[in-house]
Amino acid sequence: MLSLDIHKKFDGFELALTLSTPSEKIIVLFGASGSGKSLTLASIAGFITPDAGRIQLGERVLFDAVGGINLSPQARKIGMVRQDLTLFPHLSAADNIAYGLKGPRKDKERRVRDLLELMRLTSFGARKPTELSGGQQQRVALARALAIEPTLLLLDEPFSALDLATRIELRRELKELQQRLRTSMLFVTHDLGEAALLADEMAVIESGRVLQFAPPNQILREPSNARVAQIVGVKNILPAKIIDVNAVRIGERIFETDPVKFPIGSQVRACIRAERVLLIRPEGPSRVHPNTIAGELLDQESDGNDVMLRFRADDARLQPELDFDLHIDIPVYVYERLHLSRQRHWLVTLKPSVLHLVTE
Repeated sequence: MLSLDIHKKFDGFELALTLSTPSEKIIVLFGASGSGKSLTLASIAGFITPDAGRIQLGERVLFDAVGGINLSPQARKIGMVRQDLTLFPHLSAADNIAYGLKGPRKDKERRVRDLLELMRLTSFGARKPTELSGGQQQRVALARALAIEPTLLLLDEPFSALDLATRIELRRELKELQQRLRTSMLFVTHDLGEAALLADEMAVIESGRVLQFAPPNQILREPSNARVAQIVGVKNILPAKIIDVNAVRIGERIFETDPVKFPIGSQVRACIRAERVLLIRPEGPSRVHPNTIAGELLDQESDGNDVMLRFRADDARLQPELDFDLHIDIPVYVYERLHLSRQRHWLVTLKPSVLHLVTE
């Protein structure tokens, strides 16, 4: 169990982060730059001393302001990998991994050999960092952090400087490594896709505080409030009013919902992920779909993988003050298969389960 209660004031910023999580998992701290993620890691590692609070890892108390406990970074037995890696350029990969190891030379050499094999670097131990690719340098940094057999591994945006193909490969390897070693990992990123891929549990952080802590799929589908929804990429966040236990008014329309938890008359926000808005051909089968809206596709943008559409209802608008009503995201192959570049009039359906209602 990792238990964090960290309070630290800086000029213009306050870290007030509380979190408790099981061991042997990958915990991702997700948020924008400047939200306090790296400060949290530095506090856990012992590079920053909190003003108040307590940090406990398993049975070991690393910091306790009341009890006067503040273990040195070396005594905490925590591995750390930063974005800049901080490899020693004059040392070989093997010597970088061995740096900081204690004990007989033969034991250190055996440990380095084992780690080079584990990280698929057996043939690269004699090379200097400048002779290695970005991905290989990252593996050396991971091996060096693992060399001391840490009880916790901290990773501060370690893949952000790498190309996409290498990032994808290293994410998969990191996940496999964690499952093999059963090492607790705390991973910092501002990349939502990376967070969702790696996390067993994810903490959404803003302004030094945890806004929501849950498995990533739960956060993506059920953000705890409108601000979390914005942070995790919900594009449709619409003002709404509860009018029945299974109905909500959005703009000029009434929608069927799953049973609501708010009192009738409550003003809420309807969070609808853009990829969960479904298109239906107006001339298609006569099957009844819930919460259908007829309208036009106004325009689109594409990143090469997905197409982001804007949809405007024919009448009874959802957002009368705007020139469109919904964002819709679909894969490129669906866009092409449905001939959306020329077929612009569509029905959309919002299943009751995709309308997630939250407070402001």
